[in-house]
Amino acid sequence: LTKVIGSPVGTIVWDDLAQADAFFFFGQNPGSNSPRFLHPLKDAKQRGAKIVTFNPIIEQGLVSFVDPQSPTDMLTGKATLISDQYHQLKAGGDVAAILGMCKCVFEADDLAQAAGRPAVIDHAFVAQHTTGLSAFAQACRDATWSDIAQESGLTEAALREAAAVYMAADKVIGVYGMGLTQHTHGALNIAMLVNLLLLRGNIGRPGA
Repeated sequence: LTKVIGSPVGTIVWDDLAQADAFFFFGQNPGSNSPRFLHPLKDAKQRGAKIVTFNPIIEQGLVSFVDPQSPTDMLTGKATLISDQYHQLKAGGDVAAILGMCKCVFEADDLAQAAGRPAVIDHAFVAQHTTGLSAFAQACRDATWSDIAQESGLTEAALREAAAVYMAADKVIGVYGMGLTQHTHGALNIAMLVNLLLLRGNIGRPGA
């Protein structure tokens, strides 16, 4: 994280959670890693925010949540469904999955600009705060869906579905844990997640 954004720590504060339109989870289970996080996730779902999860295994905390502080929930057993999409990618397939979503963003931006519609990528943000866009865009365009599917363990359709949520949201928070960091390509995993967030200016502003 220090290498790609200059800071070794997360870029949100607690108040940002109440403003986000979408959350993308990678290798982090709030039920066991950060249970305090379950309450703002429940609130987010109730206000219409979308939650997309990438995890090789099913983590109950990202499927549904019965609020122990809600007498109604505890008496009825009524659970709040957390993830709108739950993608069981191949272990170690995070880079490929994120690459597939970035590929979708570049495709959509190309089509939008050709048709005279508003851009999908936040070009002003990217120009001011990033380097290397052209090379990254070419790498995404050159990647084949067959290779992405093989490496990620997910279908093109699934990744397009996830990318559609990302592109439709104004403010997105990426959430990751040791499932993303603690293996051979951990640094690249983080860099790729940052790439996805930077494309639409989802770092350094409220709710993102």
